[in-house]
Amino acid sequence: MYLHGHAFQIIELGSLVNQLEPVLRYSEKCNAPMKRDTFVVPVDHYAKLRFRADNPGVWLLHCHMDVHFGMGMALTFFEAPDVLRQHQKVPDSMLELCRAQGIRTEGNKAGNAGPDLAGLSPPPTTAFQNGRPSTPTSTPTNQQGNFSSSCFLIF
Repeated sequence: MYLHGHAFQIIELGSLVNQLEPVLRYSEKCNAPMKRDTFVVPVDHYAKLRFRADNPGVWLLHCHMDVHFGMGMALTFFEAPDVLRQHQKVPDSMLELCRAQGIRTEGNKAGNAGPDLAGLSPPPTTAFQNGRPSTPTSTPTNQQGNFSSSCFLIF
């Protein structure tokens, strides 16, 4: 996994399937685990990481394997949106591009205020055949029939 805009510390690593495998808690081993921006998570394992949220922006945490990225092993998070609103303005041309596609430009991803996600399109799903991704089972569309998207605007 790769985290843009930050250096993180792995504070725990454990198995998702083998309850007999010990969980490694790095805070027990040392007071300051090594900082990094990339970490290979072993198959069927999880990793807990921590980082200082002191870099306002829209940041991506994702797997560097394209097939995994396409399967949804990625997330985008907003850090300090109040600071962003004070220092950045989305260009009108970008807002118009979103509006032309029927994509909301205010509120959260669903276009609502606060944490209300009512009306949010479901994410695309991927079917698996013989352990491999196949054709998506569904692709959400907006009112115009275009693929669902978001401009991830918070302004």
